[in-house]
Parts: sequence; C-alpha cells; structure tokens
Amino acid sequence: MTISPLRQFVLAAALWLPAMFTVWFVLQTAVVYLPIRLAEFVLMSWMPEIFVSVGQEYHEIAYTYIVNLGQVPGLPGSRLAIEDQRNNVLVFCYGLPLLWGLVMATPLSWRSVGVQFVVGFVVLSATSAFGVIGAVLKTMAFGVRPAVQAALEPMGFGDAAVTAAAAAQNGIVGAMAEHGLSLDLIALLSQFGYLVLPAVVPAALWILMNRVFIESLVGWNREPDVVSDGLSGSAEDNSNP
Repeated sequence: MTISPLRQFVLAAALWLPAMFTVWFVLQTAVVYLPIRLAEFVLMSWMPEIFVSVGQEYHEIAYTYIVNLGQVPGLPGSRLAIEDQRNNVLVFCYGLPLLWGLVMATPLSWRSVGVQFVVGFVVLSATSAFGVIGAVLKTMAFGVRPAVQAALEPMGFGDAAVTAAAAAQNGIVGAMAEHGLSLDLIALLSQFGYLVLPAVVPAALWILMNRVFIESLVGWNREPDVVSDGLSGSAEDNSNP
C-alpha cells in the first residue's frame, strides 16, 4: 500500500513532536538561556532606574527592582529593593519544539535541517524574550503591592507596610507611564506574548522556510491544466462557429 506524502508527513510529525518536546524539557536551562539574556539586555537598558539586576535561575528569570515608598512615617527609608522575583521562562518557549518537530518531519537534507534549527532558535528566542518582558512588567505592575507588604510586615512595620505598598503601586504605575506603558497595555502585551506568539510564529516560520515542500503537498506549484484548456477551447469555439 502506497502512503501519500501528506500522510507520511503527518505520521512523521506525530512521532517527532513528542520527541522534540522531550528534548526541550530535558534541555530547558539551555533553551531559556538566550531569551533571558535578551530580556535582561532590554530591561536593564530600557529601565535602568527600576531594575537593579536580572539573571537566570535554571528555567526562570530572576530579578530585583527598586520601588519608591514615599514619605511614610516610621519607615527607615523611602526606597525599597524587591528581591528574588521570578517568572517561569519555559512557558514562553514551547514554540521551539513545535518548530523542530515540524522540521524533522519534513523531507530535508541534514544541512537544511541544521540551518532551520538555528534560524528557528534565534527567531523564537526573540519572540520568547518579548513574552518574558511582558510577564516581568505584568508581575511588577500588578504584584508590587503584595510584594512590598511581604517585605515590610515581617520587619514589624504593620500599618505602615500597607501605606507604603499603596505608594509603591502608584510609583511603579507612574514609572511605567513615563515609558509609555499603561496597565491595560502591559496586560495586553503579556497575553499576546504568552498566548499568540509562541503558537503562531513557529507555524508561520516553518511555512516560510518550507514553501516548496508545502506546495508539493497541496499542488500550488502551478495552475491546473484543465483551466487553461477550457479557456483556450472556448476561444477556439468562438472564433470558428
């Protein structure tokens, strides 16, 4: 029994996709390395007055940022470092094994496979970094109040911690606004980087890199002969009644 090229591709993809997701999970620290470095460069360059440090802890991005507490009576200072904040980066990188699985299922030379792997890693690392940046900004914008309270209440500041947390929230929102970011825009960018880019970019990138193969599957490489034959036949009939 002869299997069509389309069925061969679907079967190969069904085998390669789980294998690539396994590799992705095993190598998660290496997978998130470049997205974290890109996010670190953007955040530290874009908002140096807010971020103190950005780094990697296994598959997470770890960062410390500064908040202004205002003039709250009873506090030893007006600024506080919110330390050891983390976001899972791997959840933004699931497009990578998706692309690799599709590439492995495509009949290509090993050289072409290697090239597409590298191109995919670079492009998807950039889109993953976009999602990571959105997640960090969302965590700061919507989570600074409980973070400040969690940092101050164990020190015995009580009611002052609540007042300081509200001031820190206003300070972060104001700092984001100076960079052109509203709370609604931050939430939108975060969801776009988490839900849309990791799912859409791998498929679009695979299509762009394997257009010839896709055309061979669906027959887009040329116009059907029957259409041209029908048109020429009509012209002959009209000219020779």
